[in-house]
Amino acid sequence: MKPGYRRADRVSSEIHEVIALLLSRFAPEPSLGRLTITSVAVSDDLKVARVFYSVFPGESPELYHLALLRYRGLIRKELGRMIRLKTIPSIEFLRADLAGSGPFPGELPEDEKKESPQKTIRERSSLMDELEGK
Repeated sequence: MKPGYRRADRVSSEIHEVIALLLSRFAPEPSLGRLTITSVAVSDDLKVARVFYSVFPGESPELYHLALLRYRGLIRKELGRMIRLKTIPSIEFLRADLAGSGPFPGELPEDEKKESPQKTIRERSSLMDELEGK
């Protein structure tokens, strides 16, 4: 499998498109159409989707966040209609300027995944210590 071509990446781009379409055209409150969905991160098990959004300067981000939380169920329901998945991920809305797009719990960035098996082998292996002269 090619690196960077994961199913979670494909699902996150689909969710990004659908949520942006829902908010721009079919939002229950017209103010939600002024939100910008910057990115969507889906966990590897496809159970949680983090939707990062931004608002225009001068707007109240707290009001937008409360509106998104209020319509989260409706957005998830419409997402289930438009995307064919076995289970629709739960949605978390996070402001892009405050929240980092860090890994989900239990997931490591690609750099740490590559290094961690070597670290654990070196820590457990006395043969490796003998070869290195420790």
